[in-house]
Amino acid sequence: MRRILTGVVALAIALSTFGTAFASSGNASVYVIHGIPGRDISPAIDPALPVDVSVNGACALTDFKFGQTVGPLSLPAGSYAIAISLADGDPATGCNSAPVIGPAHFHFAARENATVIAHLAEGGAPTATKFTNDIRRLGENRARLAVRHTANAPKVDIGLYRGEREVGHLTGLYNPDELKTTVRAGDYSAAIFPAGGLAPVFGPVPLSLTARNLTIVYAVGSLANGTFTVIPQVIAAR
Repeated sequence: MRRILTGVVALAIALSTFGTAFASSGNASVYVIHGIPGRDISPAIDPALPVDVSVNGACALTDFKFGQTVGPLSLPAGSYAIAISLADGDPATGCNSAPVIGPAHFHFAARENATVIAHLAEGGAPTATKFTNDIRRLGENRARLAVRHTANAPKVDIGLYRGEREVGHLTGLYNPDELKTTVRAGDYSAAIFPAGGLAPVFGPVPLSLTARNLTIVYAVGSLANGTFTVIPQVIAAR
């Protein structure tokens, strides 16, 4: 835990430093998620797949593991080059200089709320995608749900249930994309289906949608390798 907390501070400092040249009024709020199971890279690799993250060539975060999230980081608006490499097991040596992802180039706008996730493309190649988080104001008892397809899987549909009753069906979700809906806050469950299919490939799993929050569900991993799972993220709306 100490290593991750140290990494968060280092990442914030590095990003802020390299963003100074692009600064404008209002910073972006940025989260980073590790969404690649080690077994999808090689059976011989640690399932947690520790990685190092470099920003504009500077080491910012070491030993970042599958399923972990850092942020929000307050960054000056601008463009950043982010590279991800397999960790060498010794944080004292800094970041591994051989990236497996990137450098990927992302632009963050002033006052934007965004998440960058390392994940698998359809077909299994490691990649990274930036999503802009919709944190527009919600009504008193309303909640927003976003489902993001970041798994090695084809197009899927999403079923949303309250008790035994289906209250929403989101169709045609590709990697890397998202589908969103706004519902009454409360306890739900969600299932993932092959596009047009009737039998779920994942779930239903419980889902608590709290009022005036954006709840994000990332589908990650691989159906073929048996690593398919979800990573949740909850962000307060304005």
